[in-house]
Amino acid sequence: MNYIKSAGFYSVFYVILYFGISIGLRFFVTDSDLFTGLFYLILLAATLIYLKVCGDDMKTTLRIRPIHIGSFFLVILLAFTIRPVAGFITLIANLFFKDVTTTTMTEKVMQNLSLSIFTTAFLPGLVEETIFRGVVYSRVRKANPIKGILLSALFFGIAHMNFQQFCYAFFLGIVFGFLIEATDSIVSSMTAHMVFNASSLLLTYLLSKADIFKTAANTAANNASSTSIATIIASVPMALIGLLLSILLILAIAYLNGRLGYMKTWFHKECRASWPKEKAAGFSFFAAVGVCFLFSILMEISAHII
Repeated sequence: MNYIKSAGFYSVFYVILYFGISIGLRFFVTDSDLFTGLFYLILLAATLIYLKVCGDDMKTTLRIRPIHIGSFFLVILLAFTIRPVAGFITLIANLFFKDVTTTTMTEKVMQNLSLSIFTTAFLPGLVEETIFRGVVYSRVRKANPIKGILLSALFFGIAHMNFQQFCYAFFLGIVFGFLIEATDSIVSSMTAHMVFNASSLLLTYLLSKADIFKTAANTAANNASSTSIATIIASVPMALIGLLLSILLILAIAYLNGRLGYMKTWFHKECRASWPKEKAAGFSFFAAVGVCFLFSILMEISAHII
């Protein structure tokens, strides 16, 4: 039972579930929005059943607790201040990896914005946070919170199954990890995740309506290298400002929720020495990460071939 309750077991369970649902649903569901909705709902149901089998108290494991009302609005603001940083990381990632999601996402948004927000913002925010900042983080955090944040962010990033998304998702995973510690509640990371995804969809919708994407696509096709590098350089100031504001917001959120003093102890050598010396994650956890990594390689190869 100890192994079943470990981060390694659940990570392997998640990967098997991910591929099983992905392959199985494709035989019966052709509509992309319905597929996405069912995919996330099955993942959520399986995760809750897993917690029940493990005998976990769901409120404790998932940190289902209210947060300071004032910090709730700061969490929403944080979802916007991290956008320039995520955008900067994405621009760099695009120099090396194929973007396999933007075109499909744009098409879905233009077909039905409200449905896309439900399947691509609300459900991922609810389900992915339950999985990665709920179950996975609660399992790897026992060693120490810093390792827990980094490891859960690593799995969250690579579980997107492509390197382009991994780059910014890893960053977001770190932010959401600090956020859940700043509030001691998964409500905060769920809110930030939902708002971040929803604002991305709304921005895509508005830009598509203005035909900016078509112009950008033509420009990129004519002079991809110089345009990308110029855009990256131009985005540095906003990324730095966004990062600074995000750090200040997390500190303010932690203060309002009475967690700032606790988080400061992470950076005291004496305090870190008292943390448990247990391994944060074992072979099974990294095996699951490795499978996702190998699949990401296959996705990259197939994207370039196509």
